[in-house]
Parts: sequence; structure tokens; C-alpha cells
Amino acid sequence: MPNDAFTQMALANDPHFRQRVRSSMSSVAWQTINEEPTTPNHVHREAYAQQVTRQLDTEVSVILPNFVMRPNVINFETSAVYNFRDQVNEVTTAATDADLFSQLTSDWDDLAAAAGFKG
Repeated sequence: MPNDAFTQMALANDPHFRQRVRSSMSSVAWQTINEEPTTPNHVHREAYAQQVTRQLDTEVSVILPNFVMRPNVINFETSAVYNFRDQVNEVTTAATDADLFSQLTSDWDDLAAAAGFKG
């Protein structure tokens, strides 16, 4: 079954997926802080990266509803499973950590602009 707003809304609300995005976002932020100053739009990219490192959980919460609709997330199967051991529902995606990292890297300039860091 193809993904839709319902599958992706559930994915955005899944605490395990949130932790994966949090890790990827932190990694991209630190990579951006350490990138060459000659990188196009570096000043704004770095300003956003610094904001992300200071308030990572807030920034993850801000981007998640839109992030799950991006190509490297929505194009991979999202499904729900019941974990009998922990007695909880889990929403999973076939998107890998590399897919999440790639999407964040691709979107970083737009995320910076949306956060008010634009030229």
C-alpha cells in the first residue's frame, strides 16, 4: 500500500523515528558548522546549524511533519507493527539512516531559510 498522509503522520509521531531524525539532524548540523566557509550560503547554513545544536529537540519537532513527506522518506514503505514484548505499536520505515541524512543535507538551505536565516 502506498504511503499517504495517515502513514506519514504516524511515522512523524513515532518516538523511534524521531530519535533517528534527531541523530541525523545533529550530524548534519555539526558537518555544516565544520564545512568550508566558502560553501555557498555558508553564513546562513551555519547560523541554522548553531540553532539546531542549541535546541535540537525543538528543531526536530518543527521539521518532522514536513520531513516525512520529503522524497527520501515518503518513497519508502511505512508500516506499523505491534511489539508484543514491550506491548507497544511501532511505526517503521524502509528509509535508511543514509536516506534521512541525505534528505536533510539536501534540504538544509531551505530549512535555514524557513528558520529565518536567508540572504
